[in-house]
Amino acid sequence: MPLPEGFSEWENLQDLVRLDHNKAVTSYFQNQEDNDISTPKARLKHTCLIKDEDTATMTLMRMWLFEVTCGHAQALQRPVYGMPWFDVQSERTFKPQIKLSFLEPYNFEIHDDGTPQAEGEITFRLMSESSETISRSDAERLARQIKNIFAVPTFTWHKGHFKCTYSDQKRGYELKLLVTSKEEGERIIRAVLEVQEHPFDRDYLQYIDNDRTYPNNPGTHRVYGRTVKKFVRRRKSQVKFSYAQLLVWGKQNPINLVAKSGSRLRSVIERV
Repeated sequence: MPLPEGFSEWENLQDLVRLDHNKAVTSYFQNQEDNDISTPKARLKHTCLIKDEDTATMTLMRMWLFEVTCGHAQALQRPVYGMPWFDVQSERTFKPQIKLSFLEPYNFEIHDDGTPQAEGEITFRLMSESSETISRSDAERLARQIKNIFAVPTFTWHKGHFKCTYSDQKRGYELKLLVTSKEEGERIIRAVLEVQEHPFDRDYLQYIDNDRTYPNNPGTHRVYGRTVKKFVRRRKSQVKFSYAQLLVWGKQNPINLVAKSGSRLRSVIERV
């Protein structure tokens, strides 16, 4: 069937984009009146809505304002609670969770050939809190504590071939760390426990030594028609503290507690 006479590609495209976009904006700002700029939120809603007379540039700017600046696009990244509660429910399930993230600084000698920067993550639960009891003041207190322990000065985790675990489920710890030595594992665990001022109990510590070799250059293999480097398992690296987040069940986005300078995290309680 031929296109109707006078058909405008731009009008057709803008009409479809405007329909879905404005529907999302209206739902996002459902408590704000239309055609109102008397409050900051009402003004944002009015400005995000695509108008029929908008140019292509204005349409893109309104979409950027809504998806990026207002943060609607964060809804596409779901938090960690992905499994049905009835499959994994336990005493620790749904307790607020702290996530500490670490990243290896970029080094041209190591990473210029395509080797990715090493990463590290440590998580633990706040067993004395729940999604109902934890508050903004609690988050601020945790942010200050984590900042003092891990960000000032920047905490370095020496990753290695050996596994060190610390299991104290009543206090919310199920730590599994790759380290260079038992002493390094204990040092990191003590720092994590210090966030909640919990005592270190050696009965919960296990250090797993091994005689296996993990080559820094394991060779190459063919993947999807291309020859690529094999992944380096348990590469020795020094990862430095990058940011900390608080995840609360029922709250879609994490609460950014601490972030080092250069981080793209927004609305951070303590930025260093």
